[in-house]
Amino acid sequence: MDEDQRIIEFRRKLCSHYGYDENLKYRGRHKTNPRPRRGKLFLEPKEFLQFAIGDAKTLEQEGSRANCLSNCKRAIDAQVDRLIRRLGFSPLARRQRWNIPKKLEFISQSGIVAPKILRQLNRLRNGLEHEFALPSKQRVEDALDVATLFVSYGELVPVPSLNWSLSGKETVRYDYDAMAFHFFDRNPDDVPETEVKPAFSLPYGDPRFPDFYKFLMKIVPSMERSWRLGKDVQA
Repeated sequence: MDEDQRIIEFRRKLCSHYGYDENLKYRGRHKTNPRPRRGKLFLEPKEFLQFAIGDAKTLEQEGSRANCLSNCKRAIDAQVDRLIRRLGFSPLARRQRWNIPKKLEFISQSGIVAPKILRQLNRLRNGLEHEFALPSKQRVEDALDVATLFVSYGELVPVPSLNWSLSGKETVRYDYDAMAFHFFDRNPDDVPETEVKPAFSLPYGDPRFPDFYKFLMKIVPSMERSWRLGKDVQA
């Protein structure tokens, strides 16, 4: 079986677990679910938010207002970067030096954050970026409210898994540093570390990468939401 056939077969089996055929037609609910594996999360935007909340206790002081506003900006930026990492595109964002508008555009295209929230966030952040005059207490309180809502939303929003293990032991794992899907014939957790070797890899830049990424990020979650209703999923 060549690599293209392996990718097709993995997709077919993952669809089958949700009761769909290869054409995304619902055929009936499967008894068992595939097992997702979540990647480790690294960034902690909540820390910056806590700094901002601490600064907000003394907003009558000019220094506290300036510090609170700066920490709101850091909390927002950290949460944006955290979402980019969870979506598996941190290396590309660093390599191409994505600015915040580019990052927000990517997050918007992923569909995990409502566009209205992102527009409000972008307007606020643009204001913070060019805030040289001493901000008013109301301005700082508004920024803290938006930063709190966005950081809280980012902590709770579900991001589709890029790592899966099927009942037949076939496993896909996403390398967040190399931006590559690794396909295994057996679950790596079930074999000695010295024997863990992928059958093949699908790196970013491979023409097949975008289609498989979209399959895991959008089509699989759609199947997961729709299988109880017996609806067909639109590709």
